[in-house]
Amino acid sequence: MTLPFVVFSDDWGEHPSSSQHLFGQLAGEHRILWVNTIGMRRPTLSLTDLGKVVSKVSRMLNRSAAGAVSKAPSNIRVCQPFMLPYSNIGAVRRLNKASVVRSVGQAARAAGIVDPVLVTTVPNACDYAATVPKDLVVYYCVDDFSAWPGLDASLVRGMEDMLVQRADVLLATSRKLYERLSASGKPVHMLTHGVDIDLFGREAPAEHPCLAGLRRPRAGYFGLIDDRTDKRLLEAVARRMPDFELVLTGRVETAVDALSALGNVHFTGPVPYRDLPALIAGLDVLLLPYAVNEFSDTLSPLKMKEYLATGKPVISTPIAEARAMSEYVTLAGTAEEWEAALRAALSVDVAQRKRALATVMRGESWGAKAERLQMLCKEALQQRRRVNA
Repeated sequence: MTLPFVVFSDDWGEHPSSSQHLFGQLAGEHRILWVNTIGMRRPTLSLTDLGKVVSKVSRMLNRSAAGAVSKAPSNIRVCQPFMLPYSNIGAVRRLNKASVVRSVGQAARAAGIVDPVLVTTVPNACDYAATVPKDLVVYYCVDDFSAWPGLDASLVRGMEDMLVQRADVLLATSRKLYERLSASGKPVHMLTHGVDIDLFGREAPAEHPCLAGLRRPRAGYFGLIDDRTDKRLLEAVARRMPDFELVLTGRVETAVDALSALGNVHFTGPVPYRDLPALIAGLDVLLLPYAVNEFSDTLSPLKMKEYLATGKPVISTPIAEARAMSEYVTLAGTAEEWEAALRAALSVDVAQRKRALATVMRGESWGAKAERLQMLCKEALQQRRRVNA
């Protein structure tokens, strides 16, 4: 039983999100229309935000005549509707709804998609879930967006409440998100993040050039560096351990002047996803330095299982999902605990640890997660048809 999907999520190809991993797995068997959505945060006049606006507008203006459809990798067709970011303004929200419904309708017809499973990772899809033709609505909850810095919490929470009411299937990537969705009274399923075992389980032939000239030992992090990062903790660790090099790889969206001033802290900028094994090859310890608070306890860091698949020792602040994996992840809260954990990590037998984790990670592949997603969708469709029979 193949399923057509319409997916509302982040911009296809922008970064390897969990939803892109999942539907990259499903694309070989199922027809998928991917809808790039607008962010829920009002843009500021910062260079970062202006750059994002220019990029987004460029993609909108380059839409093809056939409902903004273009061909993407893995047989996924991408739709880029015209949308404005000011969802707090009623007229803008109505304009976006009309634009999205029209573009998605045109794109679906061009792709031969009828009565699809509508999957969304973003709460603002609540406006389209009731109007776009579909057979099933799935809310794949990957974050507590109402707690994100810069977002209107009440607006986002209202959107999510409406989406939850309209959804037939609720999926959560972390235990805290599961608990929050369960308060709706609807059944909720856990669908934790997976990992590209083939990519992160392989040995890179050489370390990444961005590490050239850095002493050993090296501890590193890759991913977005923003207000979720515990910068004070990293600064304290770097000062306590001048013999350790701390490598932070990824886009920076927060002030890092104090960290940048330290001689043993290095910001490499982003590294292409496929090149991450080469970065990891040159690191001795892998870090999850999130600030611990109510918001971070809802996070399920995609990189945690990517780290574990390498066999390298992993140290994390005690956020909820790391606590759940404490058999494999070393938890450290204070700078003193981080220093002890980092020094102890240097004595870990990485090859032995990798062999021990291989069995655990095998069941965490994106292929296994995609199989569970389609199984849950098929079960929901079958149940609906039995009820309507």
